[in-house]
Amino acid sequence: MRRYHLHIIFLFCVLIISDLNAQKYFVGFTDKADNDFSIIAPEEYLSQRAIGRRARQNIEITEEDLPVNQSYLDSLSKMDLKILWPSKWLNGAIIESDNSVLMDTITRVSFISSSRLIWKSTTNTTIQKFPSQNTDESLKADILSIYGESYNQTVTINGHLLHQEGYAGDGMLIAVIDNGFGHVDELPMFNHLWSNNKIKASVDFVNQGNNVFDSEYYHGMYVLSVLSGFIESEYKGSAPDANYILLRTEDDNSEYPIEEYNWVIAAEYADSAGVDVINSSLGYSQFDDTSFNYSYSDMDGKTTICVLGAEKAFSKGILVVNSAGNEGNSSWKYIISPADGENVLAVAAMNTDSTRASFSSYGPSFDDRIKPDIAALGVQNSVQDITGYVTHKNGTSFSAPVISGFASCLWQAKPTISNNELLQIIKLSSHHYYNPDDSFGYGIPNFYTALDIDSSTNETKLGNTYIISPNPFSDKIEIINGLKNIIKTQIKIFDLTGKQIVNKLVTSTNTYTINNLENLPSGLYILQLIESSQKYSFKILKK
Repeated sequence: MRRYHLHIIFLFCVLIISDLNAQKYFVGFTDKADNDFSIIAPEEYLSQRAIGRRARQNIEITEEDLPVNQSYLDSLSKMDLKILWPSKWLNGAIIESDNSVLMDTITRVSFISSSRLIWKSTTNTTIQKFPSQNTDESLKADILSIYGESYNQTVTINGHLLHQEGYAGDGMLIAVIDNGFGHVDELPMFNHLWSNNKIKASVDFVNQGNNVFDSEYYHGMYVLSVLSGFIESEYKGSAPDANYILLRTEDDNSEYPIEEYNWVIAAEYADSAGVDVINSSLGYSQFDDTSFNYSYSDMDGKTTICVLGAEKAFSKGILVVNSAGNEGNSSWKYIISPADGENVLAVAAMNTDSTRASFSSYGPSFDDRIKPDIAALGVQNSVQDITGYVTHKNGTSFSAPVISGFASCLWQAKPTISNNELLQIIKLSSHHYYNPDDSFGYGIPNFYTALDIDSSTNETKLGNTYIISPNPFSDKIEIINGLKNIIKTQIKIFDLTGKQIVNKLVTSTNTYTINNLENLPSGLYILQLIESSQKYSFKILKK
């Protein structure tokens, strides 16, 4: 088994083996007074990459960035409390104790502001957290040779055109927060990551000190394959050249709020390491102990522990991409947290024909903001199987990494923009931007169009050149070209398998109409305009 190494200095207390009969709590501290660290010397607790990310986006280093007060942790240890993980953003620590009397009175300690039970041993049957299913449908014969089985999840958002421009995530750092990464150190899709030193760190926040690759849980491995997988002529993920940090926060044996705290602490780790993008195919609403359950009214972007962490990560300059949730067919129906975050890019799932997947969670957020934000393929997504072959799975868990990877590629192409500018560009490139809804939000993004969006004006360079209407269309589309002196234009329309539907040459006119489209099946198509040496691609939707 390949060994892995942590390349990041991160300040955690010494880990202690957990007592399985104990309960786990989050204890909040009153302050960070008399801290061993200072905001004027951030290199002592933040990586140079993290400091650089803040500098590029004009983000100040504040007391939030300071580690918790070590003397407070030492005092808890002297009370025979087992310290698991401190949290600088929440200013406290996850602890373990079997002394219920002490925990009932611990807030009497001068530096402790709060105490909350977040995990206890349970025999409840945990809900299936990541509902997905394999499909046995044969692969399409005409899938492009470069992408192989990953073709559909790539071309539906024009991600392949980003790759063609030379942007495949090189130099970007992505954190994957998930439930386990079993056999990532052995499976073929990840060989290039190891040979090129692309796995920069991995941490198990559920069972401290464990190897995340020895895990019997594979959801994180599936997600990572969508992002990074690569086999020549067979598979190409959304960001195969990026660097990765793999963080396990989910315990599949139970569902308790401790997993939210794990999520926040993992995001802190990712921030300190200097990540650019966090991919989280996780969500929280219901727990094994129903007294912890959230309600839809809590999906307001400011209530749950995990959304507080996600918004804090965004405030540090990170793009946070999260699955919208698979609750569309359930009584809950709506997005689950942290997808409700105002600055969290929540990704819905669509079918191969670009319609909403039935399981994909609906918006809006409880406070009536547009949610989900965008959509990507979430049905029959191709992923690495534990057998070494490719399999297919459904879920917003797999639409999120499609977006995370190409968002990283787009940021590679536009290295000077902020995470907020990146977020807005992705939304602006989406096909329903001016008419968002509660299923797809702003719609299906076009990452090739996003390359040409000027973040200072939120307009595309082609915005004053072409008007394409109606979009969605039913029987015809009209293309108005604002450029002058155009002698001829080649107009092509392709379906998502690459089959050419229309090929028309027009001359000496600035308005073109393509008729007789009423018999086309509903779904997404690519409109291509070729003028001299210039080629422009647009996404159009048949009703």
